Amino acid sequence: MTPWPIVFTSLILAGCTVMQPNAQRGEYDGRLVYSSNRDGNWEVYRMDLATGKEERLTQSRGDDIWPVGSPDGTRIAFVSTRDGNKELYVMRADGTGQTRLTYTPADEEDPDWSPDGTRIAFTSLRDGNEEIYTVEIGTAVLPASPRERRLTFNSAMDAIPVWSPDGKKILFVSTRDGNPEIYVMESDGSMPTRLTYSPANDGLDTHLWSPDGRRIAFVSERDQNIEVYVMASDGSGARNLTNHPAADDGPVWSPDGRNLLFVSDRSGQEQIYRMRSDGSESTPLTAGAADHFWPVWSPDGGRIAFTSSQDKVSEIEVMNRDGSHPRRLTHRHAEEKWVSWAK
Repeated sequence: MTPWPIVFTSLILAGCTVMQPNAQRGEYDGRLVYSSNRDGNWEVYRMDLATGKEERLTQSRGDDIWPVGSPDGTRIAFVSTRDGNKELYVMRADGTGQTRLTYTPADEEDPDWSPDGTRIAFTSLRDGNEEIYTVEIGTAVLPASPRERRLTFNSAMDAIPVWSPDGKKILFVSTRDGNPEIYVMESDGSMPTRLTYSPANDGLDTHLWSPDGRRIAFVSERDQNIEVYVMASDGSGARNLTNHPAADDGPVWSPDGRNLLFVSDRSGQEQIYRMRSDGSESTPLTAGAADHFWPVWSPDGGRIAFTSSQDKVSEIEVMNRDGSHPRRLTHRHAEEKWVSWAK
């Protein structure tokens, strides 16, 4: 493959804000990265929860979205339209050294780091339909010569790649058999295997490996509405965990694999719930007139960051794993999205 040129984008750090740190120091330690449109377009921000300091990491003419921290916390991958279409970029955790990784006239999205931080899997539309690629960037903080590899070759949609915890396999959603189903393949694209078999849609928005790689949580409409399921990593033993007439989606494993977060509108608003990994002890963690969604566990499992939305304004909040001590982190009356934890 012809090497792609590398573009280094200069960065001006702006909009640095200090939020009041929580008096219960230690409860909310850690860093979050997210995107905000408070300045008219989407930019990436980082907040240190121990100090309350917020930093703007990107400043471009386009939209910078989907920030995802590397496993070791040294880099952030993100998607940007600064050059006209959605392309994949990487930067240092402090926002410096912004480097373009993909160069096509089509959109690239859904970035997901390999567990060892050497590759990023993503979805590309460069071939006229959605296909899965990886870009190898090595262990350097900034890649010198990223190498791309196409993993799927199908006229249907192949999208939303998710690495297994050991880095050997990749989950994805494909419509190659007529409707969205969940598949797995080796990390080099070989041995694609269908895991779900349903006339309804599977893998609607989330499909995630359990931390030990033995189970997969996913979302399906096979029981006439949107529900959260768990199956073994080989596709066997699929089980409906939520069993509710309302829509339940967005499952997220706790770091120890014992619990799942999910989002449900069973109360009339979208709220965050926690349940055991067998579906028992379903408990609401949020309440009120606002919608609460996109929950993400902290690496230690003690806290949960999420987005709250009301009156077309979305903010980033954080709470303890049991829903106690909720705290709003952003107060910009704008949209704040795509929150994730960074070490």
